[in-house]
Amino acid sequence: MSIKNYFITLVLLLFCVSVAHSQEGNMGINTDCHIVRDFVSADTLNNVIRINKRYANIEVHFKLDKYNLDLDYMGNDVSLRNFAYKIDSIGISKIDSVVVVSQSSPEGVYEHNLMLSRNRANTMRKYIVGKHPELNDRLHVYPDGESWLRLRELVKKDTSMRKTDIDKVISVIEADINVGTKKWRMERLPVYRYLLRTYYPRIRNSTFCIVYYSEIIPKKGIPVHDIDIKVNDIDPSSIIVMNPFLPAIDVWCPRLYLKTNVAALGMAISNVAAEIDLAKHWSFSIPVYYSAWDYFKSTIKFRTLAIQPELRYWFLKNNDGFFAGAHFGLAYYNFAFDGAYRYQDYNRETPAIGGGLNFGYRVPISKDKRWRVGASIGAGVYSNYYDTFYNTPRTKDGQLIESIKKVYWGVDQVAISFSYSFDLKR
Repeated sequence: MSIKNYFITLVLLLFCVSVAHSQEGNMGINTDCHIVRDFVSADTLNNVIRINKRYANIEVHFKLDKYNLDLDYMGNDVSLRNFAYKIDSIGISKIDSVVVVSQSSPEGVYEHNLMLSRNRANTMRKYIVGKHPELNDRLHVYPDGESWLRLRELVKKDTSMRKTDIDKVISVIEADINVGTKKWRMERLPVYRYLLRTYYPRIRNSTFCIVYYSEIIPKKGIPVHDIDIKVNDIDPSSIIVMNPFLPAIDVWCPRLYLKTNVAALGMAISNVAAEIDLAKHWSFSIPVYYSAWDYFKSTIKFRTLAIQPELRYWFLKNNDGFFAGAHFGLAYYNFAFDGAYRYQDYNRETPAIGGGLNFGYRVPISKDKRWRVGASIGAGVYSNYYDTFYNTPRTKDGQLIESIKKVYWGVDQVAISFSYSFDLKR
């Protein structure tokens, strides 16, 4: 019964799934150019009169716990093309400096997040110098670690949360406590999952602030040492901030679902299943069914050990709603329905093998969208090789009548499932 042992081992492995949560974890600076100005080393151009100091702001974003630049993520490609266009349109001669501030979202270990922001800063330095070597002497890169201040700004502008929830979040952010306690309190807020999906991705960024002058006038005929020109700070009303390209964020998080089929439980068949999101629209499910008892008396039984791996295609990209699936099936069985005969897979080691197609629907039923209920029905074709016995009160007394090979066509799946999901951070 080596195949049986294999599937029993597989059931145990389903319960040993561990979810590795890469983590990102000081208030940080505001990435708006009004604050980034504090990092600017001005007056790098010589022998010119600079008129009307201006600022332009562009952002790129990083995936959770990553510092490599992904051009396909959150509009980074468009943002960097905007940066190149801005540099070309301003002209090198008018650029005073380019300041890059890299940050991480406030979750996980603080020291790790500080290192993460440093690595992101180094990534952006290499990118900018590689694409625009003429900016090397005017480039200033600063790792800023976790940015609670940016989170506060985003939350204050939120129009979906209740004011009481916003106030609670702001209260935690502004609390004069150590960072670890602050994160602990934040994670226990009812809206934490919402913040994690909606705003934390925006904070994992590098912000470019281009400091330039609208006009450069050469100092003709005047020795440089004769004039001491000092450029004072310009009134904030003269600052032009270029809004970063930030498309509507489609934050998709893969999930692991643990579930059970209550339709099978109603037939006293114990079962458990694990499903994992492979990508938007795609998931893989593997249910296991087991029953080893009779129904009220020995001549009625539905004993089985079955497994039915399934690949699902979801019509919505959040992997809820309607789906279509293709499944493989393998089942050992011992059936009797209080009639004259009992049916069992040949020699107790020849399971029914086949597969089929199914269709179903799933929907969240809890506010945090962790609990779901789903239903599905499927049909398939199976190769059967089974023994037919007389159905006697003492099972072992039932004589073997014949062994039959037969192909089954028909319904092979009926499920009403309840599931609980766990986020798998990427």
